[in-house]
Amino acid sequence: MTRTPLSVTLLLLCAACAPGMRPVSPLAPLPEPPAESPLPGEPMPAGLVAADADFSPLRERGLMVPVLGVSPWQIPDTFDARRDGGRRHDAQDILAPRGTPVLAADDGTILRIGTNALGGRVIWAADSERRFTFYYAHLDHYARDLREGQAVRRGDVIGYVGTTGNAPPDTPHLHFQVMRMLDEKRYSSGPPFNPLSFFTTPGATR
Repeated sequence: MTRTPLSVTLLLLCAACAPGMRPVSPLAPLPEPPAESPLPGEPMPAGLVAADADFSPLRERGLMVPVLGVSPWQIPDTFDARRDGGRRHDAQDILAPRGTPVLAADDGTILRIGTNALGGRVIWAADSERRFTFYYAHLDHYARDLREGQAVRRGDVIGYVGTTGNAPPDTPHLHFQVMRMLDEKRYSSGPPFNPLSFFTTPGATR
């Protein structure tokens, strides 16, 4: 069997990103995550640069890598990868075989379950203090009986790695984005930040 070099796989992700599935009922399209970074040279809107103190609770408890069997050191940093129009990725792509369990990265609550054009099947979640929003995209399917408003613990299975949305069909991965939650009613609009340095635990079920 021919293996695709990791470098080629990452190039495909940068260019795009973006077993049978269990049927799910139709869901209304969800918002995309925040627009990828301003074009080079454009100033970041005022108030989006957080003080280190804003991140101290998250840094103290750390995040679990949200894909089963993946360790922090195995994730290449794609946060600053360029996208169409010179924009930035603002997320981490975590490669894994199709159907690999996707895990809750932190204790918290499921906010929304649904679909959008770029992310395909997606999940929005919040940490238990509602300081941060977690966005899981390109899912193959969701965990059975997962519902909005459900409390989850770190390591709970919430979905499965896939290629829905604009992900390359031959490169299953999880698009994982973390944002500050500035407004609970507009949880998808907070500024994103790189979660890579916050991963402290390999993906494992409880």
